[in-house]
Amino acid sequence: MSLKILVCVSADQATVGLWKRRRLAGCSRFDNDEAGWNAFNNYLIAARGRTAYVMADTVDEDYRFETLPHAKGKDRNEMVARKLKQLYRGTSYHTYSLQSREADKRKDDRYLFAAFTSPELLSPWLKAINSQGLPVAGVYSLPMVSVSLLGHLKLKHQNLLVVTKGLAGVRQTFFKDLKFRISRLTPLRETVESADQYYADEVSNTRMYLDALTITHVDDTLQVVILDQDDSLAGLPAAISRGRPNMQCTLLNKADIASRFAVAPAELEASTDALLLHLLGESTPSHNFAPPQVTQGFQLYLGRRLVYAASAALVLFALVWSGSNVFDTMRTQDETATMRQQTQEYQTQYQQVTTQFPEASTTTDNLRHTVEIADQLRQSVRMPEPMFAVISHALDALPQIQLIRIEWKYGAPAEPGNSQAPAATGGTLVQTGILRGEVSPFNGDYKGAMTLINAFAMQLAADPKVAEVRALKLPFNASSDSGMTGSTNTPGGAGGAEFEFAVTFMAGA
Repeated sequence: MSLKILVCVSADQATVGLWKRRRLAGCSRFDNDEAGWNAFNNYLIAARGRTAYVMADTVDEDYRFETLPHAKGKDRNEMVARKLKQLYRGTSYHTYSLQSREADKRKDDRYLFAAFTSPELLSPWLKAINSQGLPVAGVYSLPMVSVSLLGHLKLKHQNLLVVTKGLAGVRQTFFKDLKFRISRLTPLRETVESADQYYADEVSNTRMYLDALTITHVDDTLQVVILDQDDSLAGLPAAISRGRPNMQCTLLNKADIASRFAVAPAELEASTDALLLHLLGESTPSHNFAPPQVTQGFQLYLGRRLVYAASAALVLFALVWSGSNVFDTMRTQDETATMRQQTQEYQTQYQQVTTQFPEASTTTDNLRHTVEIADQLRQSVRMPEPMFAVISHALDALPQIQLIRIEWKYGAPAEPGNSQAPAATGGTLVQTGILRGEVSPFNGDYKGAMTLINAFAMQLAADPKVAEVRALKLPFNASSDSGMTGSTNTPGGAGGAEFEFAVTFMAGA
């Protein structure tokens, strides 16, 4: 977010700065008393619409490292919540972070737990912010904000002590393998004869404390980086290094800080808290000490922004969609006009060409009907090939049967008993064949001839395309009411063994 109000609270006062255009501007100081709170409240009236980020620089802070069993998801959250309640019963301003995982067999997790033990320091300032309706994004500790110094300065030392000077005092923050471990705040001492030696002794005490906790070894080299924002610690590097060969110092004065961090020199002159306020505005720390009731307004603020963003995206999508529809409509209209013009041109060309044609002998309707009738005739045409195939198959099975004549027609089926008379009109069109044949050779054995003729009829009827096989003529009449003449012993009887069948095919065959 580009509009921020940055607040650094210490025991005696608060420093407030505005963050706009990715830079810190307008640092102001307010005393920690009734008059300062009222002045701060009046200051916030002109800061409406901004989000507050609060940073505390106080000795009333606690940092602890605990090893807990490895867990995930809901189990981890419940375990950490119980641990925070156990460690910090008197304050709701606490936080935690997972630092690493042990390399032993159990592979337990190592956590950093932190809290403000005296949250009363923040109360009047947060009360003033809430009274003006400004959402509070979070409450952070100054040591956690200073972690971003490592990236800016590209520090990669194994044992690193960063010394900064603010309105609350001199802050020493130690990093082990670029991870936060401890932080100490030494109040300013204006009455001591040698401030540099006094702070050098405090750095030495910090080193001995680290050695006592076995965080560092007496033979390890400690790299000390001093950020001197008001050029008042110029003699501190020499005082620290005096008699301490395993402590190396690097000093960054006000000019170095202004150039490396892009902080205006005027802001550094206005307050020694300007550098940390700049870091707070530049990137939000991951460790937020604020309880949910403090950041409730900020969550509502984020929800409103999300709704506004979604509405803006919807409006933008609607505009793009409408623009696309307008563009498509205009393009369609252009294409329609072009096609209308082409149609007019084609009609003009057609009229010019048709004027050269000779006068037709009939109308176009008659021509169209003629073409339609021709198509219908073409679709209704049937050829006798299917019938020939069925008869050929039956003849292959009975070589003694010889065909004399075949008649084929395609039309309405013939009436029973009359192969020549067609059925009533309007019926289904079928193929009909009249087969005339004989048994050859024939030696006068009518019984054997009838057997072959019946077998031939059955062979024809077995084909699925055939609907009916009807005998029209046989070598003799075998009915009981007819008489018989001649001799069955005469070879090659006078009548021969001729027969005639009517074969009717299925519709559509």
